[in-house]
Amino acid sequence: MRYVVACISNYTRQPFCNLPECFAGWMARHHPGSGEPYEPATVVDRFDVSSATEFCLPMVFDLQAREMIWADIAVSTSPQWQNNVHNNLAGVSLMLRALTQLRKLDLHTLFELHVRARGSSVDSLDDADTVFAEHQGITPMDLDRISAEFL
Repeated sequence: MRYVVACISNYTRQPFCNLPECFAGWMARHHPGSGEPYEPATVVDRFDVSSATEFCLPMVFDLQAREMIWADIAVSTSPQWQNNVHNNLAGVSLMLRALTQLRKLDLHTLFELHVRARGSSVDSLDDADTVFAEHQGITPMDLDRISAEFL
């Protein structure tokens, strides 16, 4: 087994975003499969769940690479009521394949493609129509603008 897909279901038929408090995480354990009971003090890496759906896939653990892939997928259709691997394998497998095999652009490549498509690169900030930089112009934190204008 290479991947573990985290699946979060809400059986109250309310979207996560409508719940007054909703979060997930995982517990630290001394030994795998130890059967230790739930202990809130052992929860690590807690994160809020706020999608407008009743089912989501927040992350995938790549056991071979020892990495966590942040998915943040809000699934608009609920899984089968008999929520088990057999009933949901096809849909979750498709999303897993897309997450792990899809080549994603980094910001440098995205902006480089836009420069080549729209004009030319200049050496001086004064000569630039648009600036892509860490602390000025369009920065990596301008996610809404990048999504709207460059994707």
